[in-house]
Amino acid sequence: MHIEQHTFGPTDMVGGDLALDLVNTVTARDSKPRDWLPDFPALLRWARQSNAFSARDLLALDRLAAAEPRKARAALTRAKALREALCAVTYAVLRERMPDAADLARLDAAQAAAAAAAQLVRRDGRLHRCWNVQRSQLDLITHVVAMHAIALLEEAELQRLRVCDGRDCGWVFLDTSKSGRRRWCDMATCGNTAKSQRFQQRKAPSARHSA
Repeated sequence: MHIEQHTFGPTDMVGGDLALDLVNTVTARDSKPRDWLPDFPALLRWARQSNAFSARDLLALDRLAAAEPRKARAALTRAKALREALCAVTYAVLRERMPDAADLARLDAAQAAAAAAAQLVRRDGRLHRCWNVQRSQLDLITHVVAMHAIALLEEAELQRLRVCDGRDCGWVFLDTSKSGRRRWCDMATCGNTAKSQRFQQRKAPSARHSA
């Protein structure tokens, strides 16, 4: 898998769930996969774009990673291990196959680590599980994503789970459209590319005939 730098933007957050958006930090899984998380700062940039983490926590993680680069690299490795296990399980669900036991074990271990770091807080008259840098340290992002992943696989309408039809993509997403017939991760990118390709294919025979 080729590793490259990437500038994350809103069009990279189309999975409909934080866990799926992490899976989509690898693009072109159907052809020549490219990993957009070369280092821990890239993971922080992705987390910032997701709007799922406070600026205060991300700043604390940035400082902690700068002070402990070896631990930051290890934390990134754990985040990627979660990502790949979740990707494999998601693809298995899409293909109506039994997920590999090793991938399920990785998700289970990630869930256990996240649960151990969680803190119960009272908010709006209810108890909620929350995570902070003090307890999770450099694994904060991984812990939060792990719990999203488990909730997704346990509670989401899995028949709404999709893989993009676009070429050189392979992104996964939840289809929340009324018709339930969404084909592309994003109409503005893969959708328009597919339409353009079909137009060129239809145009080519006419051009040959005219010649």
